[in-house]
Amino acid sequence: MSKPVLLLTRPEDKSQAFFDGLTPDVTARATLIVSPLLDIVPTGEVPRLADAWGVVFTSAQAVRLAPEGQGRPAFCVGETTAETAAARGWEVRQVSATADDLLAELDGSQIGGPMVHLGGRHLRVDIARALRARGVEAISQTLYDQKLRPLSDAAQSALTGGAPVVAPLFSLRTATHLVAQAADLGRVHVAAISPAVASAVSDRNCAAVMTVARPTADEMRRSVEKLLSDGGLA
Repeated sequence: MSKPVLLLTRPEDKSQAFFDGLTPDVTARATLIVSPLLDIVPTGEVPRLADAWGVVFTSAQAVRLAPEGQGRPAFCVGETTAETAAARGWEVRQVSATADDLLAELDGSQIGGPMVHLGGRHLRVDIARALRARGVEAISQTLYDQKLRPLSDAAQSALTGGAPVVAPLFSLRTATHLVAQAADLGRVHVAAISPAVASAVSDRNCAAVMTVARPTADEMRRSVEKLLSDGGLA
């Protein structure tokens, strides 16, 4: 039987970092195909932070495109985002798993002035609008776009081939685009980072769809390792 295929659809650097974080015995079991479905393209917009008390970061990419924090408060979605922000001089006040969680967990008394949400063009949750609804002065700035890319020929061949495919999906937009691009998902075992991502592929007759307990890169790695180690892929 052919080795299962591990199909990674994040940008090249993130896909490679994810793969490198898997245990060697697991990576030896799979054939890796990297087919990014999104390109991160900076917009060139300069963050307007002169009047801001603090910021909300919803991705590590936004942190990298923002100026150094110089001790200013940052509220972050995701552990990687928070780690990147701290390394760039932001004082991380809160780390939440999702944008919805951030808003649910945020105590308005923690906010001491105007806020700026720095993120990408395609947002599932309008954080600045939600903050304004609570009486907080807030704006949103788009620091990068996420341009869609087609599946590679190698990825399409894998999807229609005889080997099972393991596909970790990290965003709703990527999942939706995969569904639109894929010729066949019948042999694909999906590890979904959230119920929303799982629902995007659940009606496409995938071999299996599992949702991780917590939306973190470590949980996604554990799910992929379990899928590739169990020997029950078909």
